[in-house]
Amino acid sequence: MKNIQPYLIKEEIIKAIRSFFYEQDFHEVIPDMLNEALPLEPNLSPFSTTWKTSTGEKTFYLPMSPERGIKKMLAQGIGNCFSISKSFRNLERLGSLHNPEFLMLEWYREDAVYTDIMADVEKFFAYLKPNVFNKKWSVFSLKELFKKYLNINLEKAISDPTWAQNYDQLFVNEIESKLPEEPLFLIDFPARLSPLCKPQKNNPIFAERFECYIKGIEIGNGNTENTDVKSLRKVFENQQALKKLPIDEEFLTSLKIMGKKSYAGVGIGIDRLAMVFNNETSIDAVV
Repeated sequence: MKNIQPYLIKEEIIKAIRSFFYEQDFHEVIPDMLNEALPLEPNLSPFSTTWKTSTGEKTFYLPMSPERGIKKMLAQGIGNCFSISKSFRNLERLGSLHNPEFLMLEWYREDAVYTDIMADVEKFFAYLKPNVFNKKWSVFSLKELFKKYLNINLEKAISDPTWAQNYDQLFVNEIESKLPEEPLFLIDFPARLSPLCKPQKNNPIFAERFECYIKGIEIGNGNTENTDVKSLRKVFENQQALKKLPIDEEFLTSLKIMGKKSYAGVGIGIDRLAMVFNNETSIDAVV
């Protein structure tokens, strides 16, 4: 039988999350669990299930994050909002930090960009543990880290589609493994590998995206929203051909409506958060 302490820590985290956002007048969104289509992201694969009735069958997909439900509500004008929701990802790589089913927090602000959400993240963690997170977080540029550890000009290298296939392995083995344990942000992610993120205005090769790390573990991933529906449709069509899945037209419609403003948000894994707060080395210890 598992120790109940990690569950109680997660319960306290969820209470604090709701308090943090309700105090700022955020709305809470409850996403649908059964979806006729999902945003087709290159590195993610969904679980599917079949609804059987007396008249036939219909395929539904389980959410890979709360994102689809949140953006539907953003398009309807809900304003600043958050969601705590179960998420499901098929074909996840095995390891101490991954599970096919996990609990995820996402929040979004309107009239915001990714740096506003980075500031939110610092305030959020200071609210959860004020005695621990009481200093400004460090910010590291991937461009600088690739140059420092690998002598690679990331801006030039990423323009080669064949090299881009090696990016994940280089990032995990040569960059992520060398990050300090202090709370930090990584920025300057390649835009071509971040299709849902808005490209940087001054250097569109890179995206308005960040990842946040604690004790060398990725806790969250945030960005300014890319509402260029034309470019995203091309991404989804490529993924549709590879994965034989439907294009989420409702999601694209939501993004088109959202294009009238600037939105930014972040997703944070609550299970990983509980793992770090409880000084565990595997996510299995807290689920």
